[in-house]
Amino acid sequence: MRAARAWLMWGLGALCYLTALFHRMSLSVAGLTAQERFSIDATGLAAFSVMQFVLYAVLQVPVGAAADRFGPRRLLSLGMALMAAGSIVFALATAYAAAMAGRALIGAGDAFLFVNVLRLAHNWFPGRRYALVAALTGIIGGLGQLIATAPLAALLTGFGWTSAFLVAGVITAVLLAVVGVALRDGPSAASREAPQEPLRVSLRHVWHNRGTRHAMWTHFTLMGAFVTFTAVLGQPYLVHAQGRTPAAASALLTVVVVGFVLVGTFAGQLASRRPGVRGPMVAVAAVVSVLCWTVLVAVPGPLPVVVLGPVLFLIGAAGAVSMLAFDLARSANHGHRAGVASGVANMGGFTFAVVAELGAGLLLDELLRHGVGGPPAYRLSFLVALVMGLAGTVRLVMLHRHAGVLSPHPGRVLEPA
Repeated sequence: MRAARAWLMWGLGALCYLTALFHRMSLSVAGLTAQERFSIDATGLAAFSVMQFVLYAVLQVPVGAAADRFGPRRLLSLGMALMAAGSIVFALATAYAAAMAGRALIGAGDAFLFVNVLRLAHNWFPGRRYALVAALTGIIGGLGQLIATAPLAALLTGFGWTSAFLVAGVITAVLLAVVGVALRDGPSAASREAPQEPLRVSLRHVWHNRGTRHAMWTHFTLMGAFVTFTAVLGQPYLVHAQGRTPAAASALLTVVVVGFVLVGTFAGQLASRRPGVRGPMVAVAAVVSVLCWTVLVAVPGPLPVVVLGPVLFLIGAAGAVSMLAFDLARSANHGHRAGVASGVANMGGFTFAVVAELGAGLLLDELLRHGVGGPPAYRLSFLVALVMGLAGTVRLVMLHRHAGVLSPHPGRVLEPA
C-alpha cells in the first residue's frame, strides 16, 4: 500500500510536469504562426523563449530551497496556477507585449514544477530508486513535449490560436484543483527534512561540492542542446534550412522527443543498478550531441531523411541522459539540501538555452541583413549552440577525469571539493 501510494503521489506530480512541458514547448510548432500573429522577426520569436527560460533559471534555487522548507504540494499548486493564467493570457493576446506577459507567467509557473516533482520522489521513494524515478519523470515530461508537436499543430490548424491555448489553460486549471485536494508531500510530516541552516549556507555547501558541479554541467550540455532545438528554433530551422514543410517539420520534431522518451527509461534503469556508469554515459552522450550539432551546422541541406532522422533522434537521446544530473546532485548532497542541489543542477540547461536561443536569433537576423541566403543563415545560426555544447563537453570530460567526482553508491554523500 505504501508503494502504491508513493507511485500515485508521484504520478500526480508527474502529470503536472507533463502539463508544464506542453506549455514550455508549445512554441516548437507554433513559432511560425506566432511570427505572423505578432509581426515579429527571428529575434522577437527567440525573445519569447529567452524571457521564459530566464525566469525559469533565476527561480530554480529559490524554488529548490522552498521545496526543502515548505513541501512540494503548495509550490506545485502555485506553479500550476501561474501556468493556467499564462496560457489564457497568451491565448487571448493579439499584441506582442501581452503575449510576452503570458509567456512570462508560463515561465514562472514552469519553474516550480520539476524540482518539486523530484522532491516528491525524494520524500516517497528510497534512494536506490531515485535515478529511475527521475528518469521516468523526464519521460512523462517528454510525453508533454510530444503533445506539443504534431497534436498541437493539428489543433492549431483545426481550431485556431485562441481556442488551442484556451483549452490548454482550462485543463491546467482542472489539474490544479486535483493537486490541491489529493496530493500529499510525503508519508509523514518529517518528510520535508526542513534544514535549520540559512539558504546561503546550504547554497555554499551545495556549490562547493564537485558532484553538484558535475550535475550542473551535465544538464547544461545535454538538456541545454535539447531544449534549444525543441523549444522554438527547431521548426524554423527545419523549414528554412532543410526545406521541409511545416507539417514535416512538426513530425521531425516528434522524432527528437521520441529519442528523449525511449532512451530515458534505459538510462534511468541502468543508473539505478550501476551508479558507476553515470559518468561515462554522460560523457558519451555529450560527444554524440556535439557531433549531431556539427552535422546540422556544417552539412548543407536539405539532408536526406535517413540522415536527418537519426541525427535528431540522437539529440533527443542525449537530452534524456541529462536526467542523470539530478541523481548526481542528490547523491552528492545531504537530504535536507536536495531541493537546492536539484535547483542548481536544473539551472544549467536553461542557462544554455537562454544564451543559445538569443544568440542564434541575433546571429540569424544579422546574417539575413547582410544578404546571406535563408538556408545558410539558418544553418549557421546554430553555431552558437554548437560552440556552447563543445565547451560543456570539454568541461564534463575534465570533471569526469578527477577522482571522486561520482558516487559509486546511490546513497553515499560526497565530500565538498
